[in-house]
Amino acid sequence: MLKQWLSGSGSTPLLLPRRDAYDVIAVLFPTTGSLLRFHARYALTMFTGKLPWSRVKVALYRRMGVKIGKGVYVAPWTYFDAMFPSLIELEDGCFIGGGCKLLTHEKNHAGFRIGRVRIGANSVIGAFSIVRSGVIIGSDVTTGLGSVVCKDVPDGRTALGNPARVLRREDADA
Repeated sequence: MLKQWLSGSGSTPLLLPRRDAYDVIAVLFPTTGSLLRFHARYALTMFTGKLPWSRVKVALYRRMGVKIGKGVYVAPWTYFDAMFPSLIELEDGCFIGGGCKLLTHEKNHAGFRIGRVRIGANSVIGAFSIVRSGVIIGSDVTTGLGSVVCKDVPDGRTALGNPARVLRREDADA
């Protein structure tokens, strides 16, 4: 099921429902090699996120499979999910603030969720914000400092808070 979803469009998040006789680790890491590769990616992700140089960081994230456009800036102390880095896409001109987390998977009460994260062109993700798996942030979007983005944000809007709510255009202009 996981391989089939990963090879498809992945436009909607995959939810592996919670069951007692269900071993998520066995599904995600069917071999010892896949588990070791994940730990290597995790170590590289943790190292990369702490680097102060955006160009080096962008190059390393691209090597891990993150799709990154031109002119993207990634601030220090960021965390890009090591489980499925190829599900993260940053379009041209994005700014990812310090301490941000982009997550492609999560374990919650319903089960295990996997989803793509896409940040549109010229969007700014405020420092210490968290973007949940399966969220698409449009172009020219701004998220406020420390926002937790759990739902898609349309183009040209501002989202802030925990959970982040999209401001009406009149509120954003004030």
